[in-house]
Amino acid sequence: MLNGGVEPDAELMARLAKGDERALEELYRRYSPSLYALLLRMLQSHEEAEEILQDSFVQLYREAARYQPERGGVAAFLFTIGRNFALSRLRSRKARPQKLEGHDLHNPEQELGLWREDDPTDRILVRRALCRLEPTDRKLLEEAFFDGYSHSELAERHNLPLGTVKTRLRRALLKLRAYLGGKAVSEEA
Repeated sequence: MLNGGVEPDAELMARLAKGDERALEELYRRYSPSLYALLLRMLQSHEEAEEILQDSFVQLYREAARYQPERGGVAAFLFTIGRNFALSRLRSRKARPQKLEGHDLHNPEQELGLWREDDPTDRILVRRALCRLEPTDRKLLEEAFFDGYSHSELAERHNLPLGTVKTRLRRALLKLRAYLGGKAVSEEA
């Protein structure tokens, strides 16, 4: 344990892989508010967001043994699970995700990210990292992760080859990671 008794996420995942439900409870406490906010934003339904939130944590429990800390943070792993469930739900109801009224994706203070909202240092670091991305890459990243567009849809919307979209998204994610010192955005320091 580090920082006054706060157990690192990777250790919680190791415990979870062994079936420790208390580890799941702690991960839920840490990440359910921000994951719920992302799901609500994508789905525009409290009921569906809550359902997908629960499904995401059940899936995290099932796939805990698959988690590889060297490939990214626990939050990124969990948020990918949640985002994929939400995108499947959106596709099944054949609806586009709606933007929230008055929400400005270009205002980093409003962005729903994976950083810890209660840590002002993390907020500053994430804001600076996002601003350092090339505008085109940042826009693709926002549309993919916040608006729920698939790679194919982004290619069509921006009149770009699919491979270019994938390359730019990967490059933007790698740059964010590099700007943040190689750590996943929400990982414990």
